[in-house]
Amino acid sequence: MRNAGLYGRSLGLVLVGGALSWSHSLISVGVGLLAGSLLLDRKVWKPFGQVALQRLSVPFGLLYGLHLVSYFWTENLPQWWVEMRIKLPFLFLLPATVLAWRESSAMVRKITVAVFHAAVLIVGIGTLGRLLADPAWGLEEMRQGRYVPMWGGISHIYYSALVGMGLFWLWVFPVPASKVARYGLAGLYLLVLYGLALRTGLAALYLTAAFLGLRWAWADKRRLGLYLLGVMSVFGLLVLLGLYFPPFQKRWQHLRQDLALYREGADITYTSLTRRIVALQASWCAFRRSPVWGVGIADNQDAVFAIIPYLPYQWEKAWYILPHNQFMEYALGLGMIGLGVFGLFWWWAAREKLGGVWAGWLTYWFLLLQGEAFLERQIGLTAFLWGTGLLWATLAARKS
Repeated sequence: MRNAGLYGRSLGLVLVGGALSWSHSLISVGVGLLAGSLLLDRKVWKPFGQVALQRLSVPFGLLYGLHLVSYFWTENLPQWWVEMRIKLPFLFLLPATVLAWRESSAMVRKITVAVFHAAVLIVGIGTLGRLLADPAWGLEEMRQGRYVPMWGGISHIYYSALVGMGLFWLWVFPVPASKVARYGLAGLYLLVLYGLALRTGLAALYLTAAFLGLRWAWADKRRLGLYLLGVMSVFGLLVLLGLYFPPFQKRWQHLRQDLALYREGADITYTSLTRRIVALQASWCAFRRSPVWGVGIADNQDAVFAIIPYLPYQWEKAWYILPHNQFMEYALGLGMIGLGVFGLFWWWAAREKLGGVWAGWLTYWFLLLQGEAFLERQIGLTAFLWGTGLLWATLAARKS
């Protein structure tokens, strides 16, 4: 049974790493193996007694409990079952990943990181190649649909989060062993981010880098000049890209059009940013009606969509969206109670003394969750919990 658990954990780590960018089915298999392997080998549960690991894991278990309790006031039972299924990894994925990573061999760890890099870059380079082969089609897709048609079907927003994870992995894990090779992979990741103009990933990475840079400069005030020079250089680069690089030109054009339409009476049906802002307004109105325990996480959509028609904008119902903000999702669905439980994770995680990489990781995901409710979808939820588990296990082991 112990060998079965060992093989299951190893395969689970590799499957999740390789499938995040393209296969929901294999993600489910990998997550199931990580959970099942723990049941086959109880000895690996011992490290779960660590207070730090419990602090990171317990808030998600409590959130799942709140999801469960919301059954008693939900008005959308079919969606409640969907939410319970999607959020099931809240109960085990983070600690299961930590324990599996600690018990795995160096070879399994290298393979896990390597397949993650390979899968993410294959999807990104494949998409970039398809757009370069027919740039007119690609730019028209971006113009009309306001999305990047990713190879394999993954949302470009979720894909951009995986690219950022890949850059963190190059920083933390020596895979590949050669520094030159790692710099080369970093260059490919940046090529994909810029070539596809993945705004969410770029914004989160730039702001995370700005935070880490300020942290570095603040430690020695003599570095502040160099830090400011770096910030101005990046800003200048973005201006040049917006003026002369077609994908960025399209993105900048969309942003200006969206903001121009953010006015009373405007038709915002085909906007991107403006719809999100208006959805936030509607969510705030719905939250104020039930601020303590929320409307029920399965009823978020019904609550928001019921308010949107009363706001002073023209918006076709088929194009209604939720606010794309994870913190608002919990405030709306589970009230201040749910938002407070979610905040416990961030409070305890921020108190972990694991250095700049950990601070950067938390900052990166905190920013991503402002622009997309990643924990409402399988890919985002798995990437966050699995990635946090891998990073925490590695940094905690190095510290000890």
